[in-house]
This record gives sequence, structure tokens and C-alpha cells, in this order.
Amino acid sequence: MGPLHDRNDNMNQYSKSLLLVSIFLISLSAPLLSTNVEAEDVSDIAVLHTAINPYNNNTYHLLSEASWGESAQVALGLDGFLVTVDDQQENQWLMDTFANFDNLSRHLWIGLSDFNSEGDYRWHDGTPFLYRNWGAEQPSANGEEDYVHIASTNMGNIMPGYWNDLEDDPQYFPVYGVVEVGPGADYALRFDGIDDKIVIDEDLPNYSEVIEISAMVNMVDTSGLNFITMLGDYGWGLYINNGNLGYSSEYSISRHPTSNVSINTDEWTHVSVIIEAGIYGEFFINGEPAGLIAIEDTNIPRGDFGSNDCYQSGADCDELFIGKMGAGCDCNYFSGMIDNVTISNSTESTSWQFPEGEGSLTAGVYENRTGEIDGASWVMPDGTIVAQAVELFSEQELSGISGQVGDQLLFFIEIGPLTSSLMIDAYHESEDFFWDEGEKFDAYFGHGYIPNSWNHDRHATMEWGFMFEQWSWPDEGILWMVIVPKEDLENLVIYSYMEVADPPPELDEMTELINGIPVTDQTIEGGRGTPQEERILYYYVDVTENLSTLTVKTYNGNGNVDLAISWGTVPDPFGVFFGFEDPFFEDEEMGMEEQKSAWDGGPGNEHQVTLYDLEPAIYYVAAYTFGRANDFTIAASLTYEPENIEPEDAIELTPGIPYGPLSGYDGLLQYFKINVPQGTERLEVDLNPGFGEASLFMKLAEAPTYSDFTHNSNSPGAGDKIGFNDPTPGMWYILLETDMVFGEVKITASFEDRYVWQYDGTPIQLFNEDEVSGIEAPAGESLNFFIDLEKPGDYLSISTYGGSGSLQLEAIGNVIDFGFDDFFDFFEDGFGESGRQRPSADPVAEQVSVTSNGDGTEQNILINLPANGRFEITLNALEDISEVSIIASWVYSEFIDPVDEPKEPMVTEDCRDLATKEMTSKDIDGDGLLSEAEAKTVVINGQSLQFSELDLNQDSEVEFAEVLQISCNCDNEIEFIFNQLSPDNREVSIEILSSQVYENKFNFFETDTDSNLRISQSEIEILALLCSTTFDAFDGDGDGVPDVDDLFPNDPDESKDSDGDGVGDNADLAPSVANDLIYSAGAIMAIGLLAMLVLVSRNSRNKDNQITWDSEQQFDMSDRMMQMENNNQEIFKETPDLPKQNLDYTQISQPDNNLIETPLNAVVEENLFEQLIAEPSAPPNQLLGMIDSNGMEVLEYPIGTGNKWQRKDSTHPWSKN
Repeated sequence: MGPLHDRNDNMNQYSKSLLLVSIFLISLSAPLLSTNVEAEDVSDIAVLHTAINPYNNNTYHLLSEASWGESAQVALGLDGFLVTVDDQQENQWLMDTFANFDNLSRHLWIGLSDFNSEGDYRWHDGTPFLYRNWGAEQPSANGEEDYVHIASTNMGNIMPGYWNDLEDDPQYFPVYGVVEVGPGADYALRFDGIDDKIVIDEDLPNYSEVIEISAMVNMVDTSGLNFITMLGDYGWGLYINNGNLGYSSEYSISRHPTSNVSINTDEWTHVSVIIEAGIYGEFFINGEPAGLIAIEDTNIPRGDFGSNDCYQSGADCDELFIGKMGAGCDCNYFSGMIDNVTISNSTESTSWQFPEGEGSLTAGVYENRTGEIDGASWVMPDGTIVAQAVELFSEQELSGISGQVGDQLLFFIEIGPLTSSLMIDAYHESEDFFWDEGEKFDAYFGHGYIPNSWNHDRHATMEWGFMFEQWSWPDEGILWMVIVPKEDLENLVIYSYMEVADPPPELDEMTELINGIPVTDQTIEGGRGTPQEERILYYYVDVTENLSTLTVKTYNGNGNVDLAISWGTVPDPFGVFFGFEDPFFEDEEMGMEEQKSAWDGGPGNEHQVTLYDLEPAIYYVAAYTFGRANDFTIAASLTYEPENIEPEDAIELTPGIPYGPLSGYDGLLQYFKINVPQGTERLEVDLNPGFGEASLFMKLAEAPTYSDFTHNSNSPGAGDKIGFNDPTPGMWYILLETDMVFGEVKITASFEDRYVWQYDGTPIQLFNEDEVSGIEAPAGESLNFFIDLEKPGDYLSISTYGGSGSLQLEAIGNVIDFGFDDFFDFFEDGFGESGRQRPSADPVAEQVSVTSNGDGTEQNILINLPANGRFEITLNALEDISEVSIIASWVYSEFIDPVDEPKEPMVTEDCRDLATKEMTSKDIDGDGLLSEAEAKTVVINGQSLQFSELDLNQDSEVEFAEVLQISCNCDNEIEFIFNQLSPDNREVSIEILSSQVYENKFNFFETDTDSNLRISQSEIEILALLCSTTFDAFDGDGDGVPDVDDLFPNDPDESKDSDGDGVGDNADLAPSVANDLIYSAGAIMAIGLLAMLVLVSRNSRNKDNQITWDSEQQFDMSDRMMQMENNNQEIFKETPDLPKQNLDYTQISQPDNNLIETPLNAVVEENLFEQLIAEPSAPPNQLLGMIDSNGMEVLEYPIGTGNKWQRKDSTHPWSKN
């Protein structure tokens, strides 16, 4: 173990030195070859003086006079390089130590040159060129002046201590080299823990018996699994497991051995593991043992596990990975910096020292194995990114910038004193850059330090081919910008602009404002032609300690005065840039820019400006007018930092008594407390609305924080409130804070009666900035609210906050749509082409459905440009909720007039209408058929159809039924209906879809895959693929019999007429006998019965001994015989016309004594037409019918009328079918 470990350490040191010497010797080849032949030999160069820099503890040598190239060669022989100047402190130390050594003024060579590429300056030791101290108008444009020195005396306009570039061996004065002893630049790679990695797809030595894995690592956070390296698919590897070292000995991570010592964060640590298969294993941290490995865990897996990812992809999965967990899992990426990764055994070694410092490839020390860098960033050991800086200048363009994915392009601009504004923009140097919507790069900004993706002040992206960033009153110093391309960049242009303010007047030329003391009788005599300097009065406030707020206000008098306040110099209201500065510029990552000016203007003299979180300085105030202002008063109010900024200094509130006024700004925490006695039903803490934005947090017995609290309120504005029933007795602590600013707020804690939320299901109207609090609901319950907007708004915000539980909001309403998409498409397609008309810019209302974002009860919906009308809001309780508040706020637009609410889409055509329209419009010759030429233009649902698709019966012509069949196929039908109900592809409710009339059958509940009772376009597409067509255009009545075989194509109950009498078999009393024969036979039988009746009547009258029936009994009997019981008149009325016969019933003679008499209660109807149109009465129960296929008894009555009657059996009365 020991010899192996020592040998690898020596090998690493040797390889590192060899690489550095090789690189720098190559870098020096150009100047060495160009050295003047008359220069003295390097052996003649002497060390004149040696000193140790107390700031970095490095050793420096002053060389005798020589060229830059010769001095650089000597520096290497002294185990160093020509000096790298890192900052102003080191530059000044060099001047003080060497520029006047031995009382002789000496110009000093430093290690900076651009001999390799004009304008691309590099330090001799490879350190990125960041700090610079050029003299005036330097570096010069002379192509031969490639080497830099520090001027020890005035050189024209170059002052002592500043830099100048010279040729390699100037003949007009001597220059002395300064050597800095040390190893030179060292590089590392930083991995983001998300997807950064290095892939080495090369053959590696066989490490099956012995392996040592080592690396240098530096991590900010050691939690989780962070793989330093792994071979292939779950092969050997080394990683950090929650701070401890872990060795990959098999597939299961839970069985991997780990060290018994953890590494420190934020420092470079050497970690290693040594494995002798089946014999020995041990971890080391900084060379010290960190835990033995059990013998059973001393395996060296080959990385050929065969995981699903590798098997399914078909990849070899035999690469070596640095920065992630091998090929078998896209997981466990390393977060931090890695350097000097070495894998070795007793005979072979492979190592990656990362000496390149740039590019996407890195070479191994041995066998020149190459690794591909994917996303990892080149950094110096301190984490600073490696890049050559390019300076930006105000009002100058830097063009022709190019870069590849993953590059670090470094820029900086020097901000001078009194810079009031700074603007930096970037764009592509092409005419159509505006239409490029992709994010081309990320830009990171840092003041006074070089930023990166993990540490920066501000983050910006390039969208739509453009990036624009601005600062108000940026701090003096260097602003750095790093651009990281997301795709290859070409011809990028960067433009910067700085506005520098004029210095302020002398203080004795202005009026000082003292805290709380008004200055009265102020007058500005303006008017037409009055010079600007006579329209303004200047004041100042001398702030000598940190302030919470500084407020200046004007009031009283007459006329019109405006007000401004500024740090650094007096405000310039008459300049180009003034009066439009927002108090804060907010960004999700950078927080807020420091506010250094404020403006207030408008009619009258009552105005107020406020600055927050002030440091000691002079603050300048301007009162100005564009007209006149007479006898106004101006006063300043200083609010010092509050004393309750620590929990132990919390101010105890008196119940029911407001405390304040209060103000606050980002970063200021203010603590209060309230002692709650036993038996308190409800505790409420309320902020009386002032202005700005504030938040409240509460916790029992100890101070709350942003992440540790019991109750909180984060409603929009400064009127927050917390209230809850049955508070636990004791001291409740209150935290008041803001991410922006607030002012003129008072805080009140009070004890109230118990509050019980009641909701009866009626939607509750929300009013502007009027909260509804104390909301409670069990999980699964929905509460309904609504908002009525009288006119369009700039925005509509709906928020819930406070309490406990989890919920979600949904809002449905209309927004204003200006048709900008069509407008831009118009320009993109060329607005002069094809006579295309410009799209209308008139606003229309368009319905939207928006779901809230947030966590728990903190939910928010923001709708831009809401239209006038009603917004429906649904609060869905995902968990039990209590003490939740909801608030809506909006601002009406001053520029958009109310719009009409959009009409609900309706179905105006069905598939039959579509088929009819296509058939009639395409049938040019009007023959009722479509030829192949005519059918070419048939379009169904936007799709042109082939003739073979339309000609279903393949008779070389298309009839209407064939077009109808295609149009009403289930997929075409549902898409045609849905497109009418959703012209903009929005979801349609199942209720609306189900209310339509279809030719086919659809189950929309089965189609609703997300169970939201609404059908989307994608769900319709699935339904169209899976539906079954039940419609048949060739079966008009849908009885299953094709029209060509159906004698009754429009009657679903009939299809056959067996006896050919024109009556379908189902309605025919005798399907096999013609109805004419039945009618004739019936007539003959009726005549016979009448004759028999006459005979019977005569016989009865002639037989005296026969019992005489009374007339009613005789009539009853005749009724029964004629089947006309109590309905004799209706029988004749209902009887159909019979075939004409030579019968005249009126000629039949009746006996004089009229034995058959009409009952007194019978109604004789003489109007035959009314008898014919009267509603038929039910048949007598005595009549028998035929049994149909369903077991029902069926009867046509009266015969020949087509009126069908049915009953179950003879015990039931007849009913109309």
C-alpha cells in the first residue's frame, strides 16, 4: 500500500510540472525566436534584489536589464514566471519595492503580452487577464508593441505606476524584469450538479486486481450523492455521500462502503481510495486514513452490469465519467469543483490534471486519452471563471463577437463617479434578429467580482434576438459581465451607454433641510422665457448615520411645484433622463437595485418623495416648476433605524391600541409581541393600510422567520391581517418585513369574539382590495366567488394567503385580445404579398381559464388585460383549510374601452348539412351525381378526399348517400361538431357536447381522461380514432334494411308488403291477403246481418204468444250483434270508404211500428264531415287481434284507417300504438 501510494503522489507531481513547463515553453517560443540578436546572453542576467510580498507571501526577484523574452526565460529557470499583477495593491507594492530600488528609477517588465494574438493579452503564467492598469491611451495600436511594463516615471501622458506596451527589446531605455516564484496558473472544472460531466470514451488499463482512485474536490454543499468518477455501467467509482467518501463496489448504493470521516466544505480536499481485490481497502482524506473497507466489499466491478438504460439504448456504456454516476443512471451529478483525477495501479496510471484552461476537450497525462467536457466550467482554484476579459466603453459598439456552447465570454466596464445611469444591450448583427425568439445565451453580472451561474448580482437572457439591462446610479467601480452561449454565437454586438451627472453646486449655494424643521415662504417666479436655472431651487440633507427613511415634502402656497431627491448630485428635471425612475427594479434572482432617487409631480404644491435604507451621505433635493410656485413650504423628515430589529428587542403591543406609524424596506426586520391570556377566543393582528408591500409572521414563544412560523399573511399591499380562534395562551412573537418598501402603517393586536365561517353555496362577490377572511372548508369542497369589472383593466390579481391547509384557485373570464399574433404573422409573411390585408387592431374579448400558482394556501392568479364583465372564481380545498383569506385587486385601464362579451359558439351545421352543401356546390352539371372530376374538390373537415374514398360502391360515380356516409362517419361528425363549439381549440364541457344531436353514438365520460368534465382537442382526436360508426346513409329509416330492399325506406317499423296492398306487414291484419278483399267481404257480411235483423223483427211482431222484448233490450242486442255497443254512430263515422256498390240504404223500408227504436240518450250526428275528422275511439274489448313477434295483441281499427291498437291480452283495454 505505502509504495503504491507514494509512487502515485510522485507521479502526479511530476506530470503536473511536466505539463506546465511544456505549455509555457511553447507559449514563450514566439518571443524567444524574435529576441534581438544583439541582446546579452541570459547567463549575464543577474538577480538584483529579492523580496517577499507580505500580502500573498510570494517571493519576487528583480532582474537586471534585459528584453522581455530573455527575462521570461530566466524566470522559468528561477521556478517562476514574470510577475502576474492581480490587483492595485500588488501593483503598488511592486512600484514601492522595485521601481526605485537602489535609488535608481527602473521601468519593470510584467508578465503580460499579446504576442500570440494581437489584442489578446495573456499573463506569462497562464492566469486570465482580469486586473488592468493601463496608462492614458494605452495599449497603443502599434503591432510591434506586444510586451507590457510598469512606468516608473512620467512618459508623456503615462503617469508612474501605470502600464505601457513596448517592443520586446527597446533600445531607448532599459527595462528590468520582475519574477514571481510559484507554480503558475492552475485550473479546475466546476460542475453544476444538474447535468455537467466529462466523458472519456477511450480504452483504459486493466484495474481488475488493484486500483487507486484520487481527486481534489471543493464543495459548497456536501449533502446527497455526488459522484466524482465512475466507470461504465455501475463499475468502480469514487463519490461523496453526505460528506463521507463512498466507493462503488457493486450495483446497490446502499451496500457501498463509506468512510468514517467527512470532508469540509469550501476548501480543497484530497480524497482517495485504495482497493486490492479481496485483500484490502481503505479511504484517505488529505493523506490521512479515513476508514478501512471490509474484505467482502473490496470488489472492483468492471462496469458491465447491463442496466435497463444501457440495454434499451444499445449503447456500449463502457466510458469513464467524471462528475456523474456512470452510464447506467442519469443521476447523482457532482456539485462543486474537481481537479487532478487519477486512476492507477502498481504498473499503469491515467490522470486528468485539466491544464488547458479553455475549450471543450481535456487531455489525460498518460497515453493522451481525451475527455469531452459537457457543461462544466473552467475556473481558477478560487472559483473564478477562466476567461480573457474584454473592456466595454460607453457609446461604443463591440461587434463580431462569437462563441460556442459552454464558452465563458468575459466583459467589463469601468463605472466612474457620478454615473447616474448605465445601459448594456446585446443583439445579433442581422436584419431579422428581432424574429429570433430563442434564448441564445445567459448573461451574469457582478459588481466588483467576476460572476458566474452560481454567484451573481443579476441574471439576464437573450430573447427575441435582444438583451437589454439598465442600472440607476450604479456604484463606482468595475461591473463584470459573463456571457454563456446556449448555442453557437456569431456576429454578436454589445453596446453600452453611461450617463454621467454634473457635479452638485457648492453646499453654501443651497439650503440645508434639518429634520422636522420646515422652510417656509419658498417662491419660484417662472413663466414664459424664464431660464431653467431660475425655475429651480436646490436643497440638501446631511445624513450622518444610517436611516430607515428620508422623506421630503412640499405643501401650502399656490401654483405648481414639483419635487425630486437624489444621491450623488442634484436632480436634473430639465435634462433628457428624469422623472421616470421606478423606486425599485425587481428581478427574481437579483432582488432589488438600491434606490438612489425619487420624483413626484403633478398639479398643486403637495408632493412627497422618499428614499429608504440610507447610508451616511449628502442627499440633494430640487423643487422646480414649469410655471410658477408661490409661498410653498418644504420640510424633511428623517426616520432612524428602529430599535426592534432583533427578537430580543421586540416591542410589546397593548391589546387594541395601534402602534406606529411604521415604515420598512427590503432587509429590515421588525419584531413585536403580544401576551395572550387564558380564555381568549380569538387573536387578530392587523396592519392598517398605508402604502407599499408588507408581510406578517407569527409564532408562539419564539421569534418567527421566513421559513419557521405558525401563522403568516402575505396579501398584496400593506394591509395584512392574521386572525385565528383559540390562540394558545402565552407570548406570541410577530415579525413585520417586506421585499420592497412600505410606509405610514400602524400595527394593532386585539382580542376578539370567536369567528365562525358560514357558506351557503351562493357565490360571494369580491370587491377591489377588500379581503374576505376566516374561510374554512373540508377537503374536497369548492367555494365560489365572482368579480364584476365595469370596464377593462390593466391587470387582475386574485390571491389567497394565511391559515392552514392546501387549496387551488381557478378563474374563468374574458381577457382583451388585440390579435398581435396575427399582426406579427402579417409582417413575418410580408405585408405587401398577395394583397393580404393588415389584421385589425380592434380589441376583442376572449375567454380564458387560469389555475393558480403557489404552495399550500399561498396561491395567486394574475391576469393581464382582463375584459369587462364577470370572472368566476372557484376555490378548491385540496386539504382541510381554515382561517384562509382571499383578496382581489385590479386597476382599470385608461386606454381600452369596454368590449362586447364573446358569443358562445353554437353548432349551426351538422354532418348532413355539410354533405348537402358539398354535393350541391360540386355537382356542376346538376345531374345529382358527382363525376370523378367534380369529386376532386369535395372537402370534409378541411381534408380533400380521393375519388376512391368517395365512390363506396365503386360504380365510377358518387351519389349523395356516399358523400353523406363519409361526412357522417363518427370521426368526421365529432370533429365537425367540436370545431364549431371550440373554434380556438379550447376545452368544451361534456354538458354542451352531450346536448348536441348526433347521427352516431358517443360516450364523452369515457373520453374524459383527466376527469375534469371537459373535453379537449387531444381527447377528441383520441375519440375520433376509437369511435365506431353506427350511421348508415344507405338505410334512411335506420331499421337495418338497406333502402334498396326496403319497401318503406322512411318508416323504421315497416320494410315488407307481402300481399302488395300498400300496407306494411306489421300493420296489416292479414299480411298475405289484400285489404280490398277484406273490405269487400266485410261489406257483404254487414248487408247479410242487416237482412237477418229485418227478418227477425218481422217474425217477432207476427207471433203474439212470443215474449215481446222492449225496445232498449232489442237495441242492446242489435248493438252487440253489430259490435257497436253504445257507439253505433262512431262505427259509421270511423268506417273507411268501401268500394262503390249499388246499394242505397235509404230505400230499405222499415215497419210502421218501428220496433227498433233509438235510445233517448243516443246522440244523432248529422254532420258527416265532423264524424270523419273526429278522433277515433277505442275498439270494443270483444274484438280480437293478431299476436305480433313481441307477444302483443295488435288490431287495426276501424279497418282500413291505418290506426293501430294494441294490448297485452283480452283482459286489458285497447290502447293506441
